[in-house]
Amino acid sequence: MVKLDISINFCVFMLLIYLLEFGYGDVIEVPPLNINQQDLLKHLSLGDIKIDFPALYVFGDSFVDNGNNKVILGNEDAIGGGYLPFGIDFDGKSTGRVTNGRIGVDFIATVGGLPYPPPIMGMSKIDRKIIRTGVNYASGSSGLLPQNGHVLHKNVINFFQQVDLFENSTMKDLKGTFDSPKRLKKYLSKSLFFIHHASNDLGVTFEVEMKKKYSIDTYAKLLIKELSKQLQRLYTLGARKFFVSNVSPLGCSPYSINTIIHSGPCVEEINKRVSLYNDLLPDLLEKLQSSLSGSKFVHGDIYKVFQDVFESPESYGFKDVNSSCCIDKNGTRIQVCAPNIDPCEDRKTRVFFDPFHPSEAMHFLWARRFLKDSSICSPINLIQLMQA
Repeated sequence: MVKLDISINFCVFMLLIYLLEFGYGDVIEVPPLNINQQDLLKHLSLGDIKIDFPALYVFGDSFVDNGNNKVILGNEDAIGGGYLPFGIDFDGKSTGRVTNGRIGVDFIATVGGLPYPPPIMGMSKIDRKIIRTGVNYASGSSGLLPQNGHVLHKNVINFFQQVDLFENSTMKDLKGTFDSPKRLKKYLSKSLFFIHHASNDLGVTFEVEMKKKYSIDTYAKLLIKELSKQLQRLYTLGARKFFVSNVSPLGCSPYSINTIIHSGPCVEEINKRVSLYNDLLPDLLEKLQSSLSGSKFVHGDIYKVFQDVFESPESYGFKDVNSSCCIDKNGTRIQVCAPNIDPCEDRKTRVFFDPFHPSEAMHFLWARRFLKDSSICSPINLIQLMQA
């Protein structure tokens, strides 16, 4: 009996080690707002690792927009996160992040020892000419296709326009800060290009416009083709390190489950649509890496990060996985947040802050799993890409 108890205890011990190593059962407190690189590395149990990348360039939608839409759309638009309660945990300031605090790329920048990459639309001409630590081009409601945002009558910046800004603004300015093309080339090859797109393509744009024109199979291939085109443009401009996230399970958002008739915990029709696109993404990135000399393409499975949380929320410190923390103008938690109404107090244990977007706690989770967890990144994790 004693031997049996010892064997069971050993197995439990090894299981805990496995869970800690691969990120499952991951409960880590969201770090303080102004935490520095060294302390964040300790907080993430990453130790004294060396990271070599000079800049972080961010392309995407509202998951990673840190203020561009606030500039474009003004302070009264929820898509721009331009009013409280957005930013309630960011020193009480509505920065343009559509959540209560920081977003995932903020934590990634800090791990790299970099400042948060500023939103391109909020930068002065002087700032654009001197910055060398990265820029954020992301725009809420944007996507891979030009139609995104326009179905909501919003003048957002879609992916090809984000790449245009990198080419026609940032690249021109960078050339003036380096004394030789060789040094600029090395800088770009070491910089990290983070891309999170296609959520809006597969969500509202498909529902309102595209399903009248395309089958979902054809549409998913169209999205992959456009993504490939823009990634190759960035490569031609000098980018070499790419981290590309897939799309989260949109059918599990509070908005979807509260507005669409369905059976089960999520709207599986939407999740199947998302999965069709997600299934095509790894092959694309593998092909690009094999055909573009010197490139490194890493795939991040944010869908699985959310899926793991939905299957075992307590293991990640969450208690509520399917409701919005903020209140809409109707007094419910189904539509966009109403201005200046206090949100829920248990924000650290909720997956969603509004009916569409993650809380700061969920942003911190997907960021740290991308950084450390090779089970959701391929062929290497984000830390390893930073070090490459």
